[in-house]
Amino acid sequence: MVLGSNQIYAQLADEELAAQFYANKEFAKAADMYENLLSKNQKSVYFYDNLLNCYINLKAFNQAEKLSKKQSKKYESLAIYQVDIAYLYRLQQEDAKAVNQINNLIQKLKPFELSVFELAKALEKRSEKAFAVQAYLKGRSLLKNDIIFANELGGLYLDLDDKKMMVEEFLNLLVMDESSAEEVQGILQNTLESIADFEHLKQSLLKRNKQYPERTIFSEMLIWMHVQKNEYALALIYTKALDKKYKEDGRRIIELGFLATANEQYDAAIQIFKTVYALGADKPFYAYAKSSELDARGKKVLAGNYTQEELQILANEYNLVLQELGRNPNTATTIRNLANLEAYYLNHYQSAVSLYEEIIAMPRVDRILQANCKLELADFYIMKGEVWEALLLYGQVDIDFLQEPLGQEAKFRNAKLSYYLGEFEWAKAQLDILKSATTQLIANNALELSLLIQDNTVDSILEPLQLFAQADLFFVQKNYTRSLEILDSLLLLYPKHVLTDDILFKKAQIYASNKLFEKAATYYQQVYQEFGSDILGDNALYQLAKLNQKQLNNPKEALKYYETFLDNYSGSFFLTDCRKQYRLLRGDLIN
Repeated sequence: MVLGSNQIYAQLADEELAAQFYANKEFAKAADMYENLLSKNQKSVYFYDNLLNCYINLKAFNQAEKLSKKQSKKYESLAIYQVDIAYLYRLQQEDAKAVNQINNLIQKLKPFELSVFELAKALEKRSEKAFAVQAYLKGRSLLKNDIIFANELGGLYLDLDDKKMMVEEFLNLLVMDESSAEEVQGILQNTLESIADFEHLKQSLLKRNKQYPERTIFSEMLIWMHVQKNEYALALIYTKALDKKYKEDGRRIIELGFLATANEQYDAAIQIFKTVYALGADKPFYAYAKSSELDARGKKVLAGNYTQEELQILANEYNLVLQELGRNPNTATTIRNLANLEAYYLNHYQSAVSLYEEIIAMPRVDRILQANCKLELADFYIMKGEVWEALLLYGQVDIDFLQEPLGQEAKFRNAKLSYYLGEFEWAKAQLDILKSATTQLIANNALELSLLIQDNTVDSILEPLQLFAQADLFFVQKNYTRSLEILDSLLLLYPKHVLTDDILFKKAQIYASNKLFEKAATYYQQVYQEFGSDILGDNALYQLAKLNQKQLNNPKEALKYYETFLDNYSGSFFLTDCRKQYRLLRGDLIN
């Protein structure tokens, strides 16, 4: 018994030593040890692989071939050894022999799913992906199953950049397993780029929809595809058909409207919601659709160059809808939107506070909606200078949603308020906790503000940061004139201070808020050009690109800035959106 234990310990020691030689690229010493280890455990693929790689690195191809052929004779049913013989031919530029070896393996396949899978995986391991495709297709023929191995083939075609065949195979996968829809959508979303790509997907989906009329998955995929292309009128056709088929009374259509609203396609959302409440006031989603349609119209107004008259008309419409539908948990979102309008756009202080408090006190209201109203009311209190009221509300949400994203958002806003008040040490302590927040946006914002405080509190001279925090608070309170006065005085009193990029960035934000977009662009450009390698560099370039794209109607400049961004800021929080907007402006993405 002791001897057996000693043998085990000796082998473990040999394995560790062999692995160490291998890691240190001492392949001759490693080969000696792996030869010994493999002789004691001939089924070990790990020992075999490492020994084979030792021979390859030593250019000992004769020994490598002998090893693979010996293993292939000993274990004829395992494809990996026979594929490795072809792999060794490739390494010695004997491509004809390699191809012949692989073709023979494919031709000799038996109608067993596992055998096909093992051969294809062995080929894929040795980068013979085109032959792995052939192996799977041969397996389909042998097994008389036209959709088996769809997931594996889809992945291989993706690697081979054959988008048409990739689409076909992932649609085959949905025939086999409808629960894979979300995964398939993610792959297609990240892969398909051109108009031709989407047209092929569309035709394939239409074909499958006819082929499998009893299934909903391909209609759902058509809806998803049209949403990607912002073709909501076409998405609505399929959505209405499914909604009618399953007697959902507009539920599915409402969800499409929410998607359109989230994607800022407000005109489409308005039409979709109208479709639902046109079904009749006796239908279960009538009130939901009516209030959602108004919310979409509200977002459309606020996204444009609105007038005070338009804002007041919108407020009147909110009140009319609330009169019709009542004030209850089902219309709480409409009350919230009216409160937001009164608070931040119409400056009706008491009305806004009353509306927020109405939702907060409402029985059975959604707790997340209620918490968001507390955060918005707290922000409004800050605008009006009622700091302690804001602190109380932030604290309530933080406690109620501890360790949840909403609680972390409350903690961040609380820390930011402490920063406004000049309580830098306390603010930074809270921000440092939030650097590991589950929400990337919160973590990113916490990091930026923490670094701002850190960089400006290294000595005892706190006045520049105190003044900047005051200017930041005035910006939040929409006292833009006072904010600019402080920022300009900072530039005069402390030239070339570490805060300079933050000051310029804040001035850009102020001018953008005042719709002085040309002036805002000038400051964003200055931040990028002079401080491009600092923490605000990527943010400034991103904002500059967005201004040119959306407000200045200069798509060529925007495209140039997005391209520069992609070249210089591969790790930025804004990278995903920049890539999407770049592809959109370039014309190879339809979304």
